[in-house]
Amino acid sequence: MLSRKRAKSYIPHKPHAKQAEFLGLDSREALYGGAAGGGKSDALLMAALQYVHVPGYTALILRRTFADLILPDAIMARAKEWLAGTDAVWNEQRKQFAFPSGAVLQFGYLDTEKDKFRYQGGAYQFIAFDELTQFPEAWYRYLFSRLRRLKGAPVPMRVRAATNPGGIGHEWVRRRFIAKADPERPFISAKLDDNPSLDADEYREALGVLDETTRRQLEEGLWIRDADGLVYRFSESRNVIQKAPECQRYVLGIDYGARSPTAFVVVGWRYGDPTAYVLKAFKKSGLSPSDAAIETRKLKEQYPFSRIIGDTGGLGAGYELEAQRRFKLPIEAAEKQNKLGYIKLLNGELERSRIKIVASECEPLSTEWLELPWHENQEKESPGFDNHCADACLYAWRSTFAYTQQEVGPAEPTTTPEAVRKIAKAAKEKLLLERQKERERAAKLGRRPVTHTQRRA
Repeated sequence: MLSRKRAKSYIPHKPHAKQAEFLGLDSREALYGGAAGGGKSDALLMAALQYVHVPGYTALILRRTFADLILPDAIMARAKEWLAGTDAVWNEQRKQFAFPSGAVLQFGYLDTEKDKFRYQGGAYQFIAFDELTQFPEAWYRYLFSRLRRLKGAPVPMRVRAATNPGGIGHEWVRRRFIAKADPERPFISAKLDDNPSLDADEYREALGVLDETTRRQLEEGLWIRDADGLVYRFSESRNVIQKAPECQRYVLGIDYGARSPTAFVVVGWRYGDPTAYVLKAFKKSGLSPSDAAIETRKLKEQYPFSRIIGDTGGLGAGYELEAQRRFKLPIEAAEKQNKLGYIKLLNGELERSRIKIVASECEPLSTEWLELPWHENQEKESPGFDNHCADACLYAWRSTFAYTQQEVGPAEPTTTPEAVRKIAKAAKEKLLLERQKERERAAKLGRRPVTHTQRRA
């Protein structure tokens, strides 16, 4: 709890009601914010200063990039204003304040995946993220490993964050803090009117020039997602089913991971139906090449795969070799050229409802599709976000021929001899086309194609 007598000399104004509520929380995690202008930066800075009278106390406040950190109106500049003329001493090189007690308030950033290791040797009792939705969840979770204190130390270990809706991390932040009321992860919703220090009318006028989604996120604090920033155009209402129809063809996509999880995605399709059905999607961490091959063999016993596609580049080469030599699994190399183009094609099928996923079997995939954002130029995925199931699904989907199927109209019967012959003829033509493409691919790679008999073996 805040020792107000000791801290108030560093804080130029009394906390507003919502800020005081935030400062009084005793949970390990907490989020403050919602609408713009709710006093987020002040709340974080106050929280960081709560225990600077305690010897050995160390606090860290993070921004997403170095450019964000040094902005003239950002939280580090505000700390300099607050602490100017006090007994706190600023070190420009280390970006930190030292207090007479020996406590330290440090500022930092996480510009890239590697930047999180900048704090690997640190031990903090307080870690704060300013504008949390600008961070990937994996980076946020990693910093928990830096929370440490001496046994019997009189300070709690806390992770605090402040943010508005929107940004690359919108969905994971909403899921972690907003979607359900969790006393272990409380969310203090603060709006413009909760910050009497700000000229609310002038601020609202400035927000009025924004697009509708952004304006509602910032002015009203609504956790509505702008899907334009996401890689995949997946919709739970449009692309989720509870049970898939019986399929005639199956493809397995695998995204191997040595340090990251290995993902498995089963995609099925059927004759006379242009829809691809994602029947199963999951990922497992720490799989050796043998473990991954055993997992693949289990799936092969459940589904008669016509093809098994794996990311065999780099570290995946060892997994492919183990699967082929020891387990006799016909793993084919995933086609990875023009990934951006195929993502756009897959998105078109998602928007046309021609890709359906089984809800109970594909939660890891749907989570990735709902959360994976584009990088700034929308030419690649943003780093720090899981895409293992998404990639495995893309490999499998690229190898299906559902899109070549002609949908039988509602007025056209499917059980008459003529309809059966028509569907069978179309299926045979597509199968011959598929085999021809396989032969062309094998010739290009300089190896023998996998035969129909080998697939069934």
